[in-house]
Amino acid sequence: MLLKIKIVLVMVFLILLASVIGFSASCSPSANILSVFAAAGAKPALDEIGQKFEELYDVAVEISFGGGGEALNQMVLSESGDVYIAPEQSFMQTAVTKNAVDTLTIESVAYMIPVIAVQKGNPHNIMSLADLARPGIRVGVTRAETTLLGKYAPEIFSKAGLAEDIGKNIVTEAIRPDSLLTALVMGQVDAGIIWHFYQLQAPDDIEVIFLPPEQLTGIGEIQIAVTTYCQNVSLAWEFIDFVTSPEGKEIFKKYGYFTDAGEVSQYRQ
Repeated sequence: MLLKIKIVLVMVFLILLASVIGFSASCSPSANILSVFAAAGAKPALDEIGQKFEELYDVAVEISFGGGGEALNQMVLSESGDVYIAPEQSFMQTAVTKNAVDTLTIESVAYMIPVIAVQKGNPHNIMSLADLARPGIRVGVTRAETTLLGKYAPEIFSKAGLAEDIGKNIVTEAIRPDSLLTALVMGQVDAGIIWHFYQLQAPDDIEVIFLPPEQLTGIGEIQIAVTTYCQNVSLAWEFIDFVTSPEGKEIFKKYGYFTDAGEVSQYRQ
């Protein structure tokens, strides 16, 4: 009987030991996986940056894209992710309020300007905000609850005194900016408020019209930070250093983003 008791105790000990080891392994930093939650507006550049970072550091970069609020909510709900990339300050401030990022690690990366986008050749001769209010013009915007553009578009329309008239023409509220781009390319809308850099993503399909700076209510300032859920802080810092390095910023420039604050100072209102 005593021998059986000893055997049972040893088995229990071994099971507990295995559990502790397993728990420790699951909570320990992963040396070869970096998890990133990012605003969809940064996708073109981040796809290439992620690939280059993987090659340089022999790690896997897993990027979950969404609207600025969408990506943040996913990260907070799952309490996971090593790096958060926001489309502008208000989303990053929300992340700070939710204690989801380390405030000492926040850095600016690139800048985006809201513009009017139309189909290639501008078949409806849309040149200004007033043209979006013309009868029959189908206008697309993005959702205010998930994107910064969705917040800016009605502010821009209101500032121009055209909120009601343009509002009658809005036929699409896309969940993400790239979804709005698709709607424009597919001919589902005639014009939309989108980020300036998307012209480089679809140069054969769309054109963009820059608005006078005084008509804008803000720009997109992409920011990056280490999360409070980070499992590998050193790797997260390596990634941030790479994104904000001259090489990283050149990739953003390649895809049409502005990377110098001075370049966009005239658009800040």
